[in-house]
Amino acid sequence: MFYHFMRFVGRIYWRLRLKIQIEGEASIPLEGPFILISNHVSNIDPFITHIFCPRLLFTMTKSSVFRFKITRFLAPKVGAFPTRRFRVDPQTVRVALRLLGEGKPVGVFPEGERSWDGNFRKFRIGTIKLLLKAGVPVIPCGINGTYEIAPRWGKFDWLAFRLRKERVVVRYGEPILFGNHDSRIAREKALPDAMERVVQALKSVT
Repeated sequence: MFYHFMRFVGRIYWRLRLKIQIEGEASIPLEGPFILISNHVSNIDPFITHIFCPRLLFTMTKSSVFRFKITRFLAPKVGAFPTRRFRVDPQTVRVALRLLGEGKPVGVFPEGERSWDGNFRKFRIGTIKLLLKAGVPVIPCGINGTYEIAPRWGKFDWLAFRLRKERVVVRYGEPILFGNHDSRIAREKALPDAMERVVQALKSVT
């Protein structure tokens, strides 16, 4: 209930604050598990992703968010679960697979961190292996316009409402189906092609 309430409040705020345009919502499965992969160019991307996805989304979130009592309390209530950046986190993988096994969608930023210049960073190999192991539909999501509003090296004024709203486009692409790759050998063999497909899919929506 809290998650639904925060999404409701969030949609009001972001619709007032920005000119939000959603494209390709039909690509989001109405039921069942999937993994949403998004580009990451701004500190407001996670808010946009969570709030405007048609389904309740559970996302990997950097562990530093959970350092403070208030965020450690609130983050899990709005679908966030921690992951350590720059390394494979087995606990995070187990949580993601458990959520997918329960039929829930999981969100991942395959670059692992925000871009400094608005261009793609190198995608994390561990993320691609997770996509192969999960064997569920992968939905590319392009978040366009947030870099110009709140880049990594800048700040976002949460209280600054202007008459001229900034435009943000959230674009969902066609699902990518990798099939099941249960063994490590199978995932290693499929990794180069899967990496290329993910890169091209995200480029097509950004």
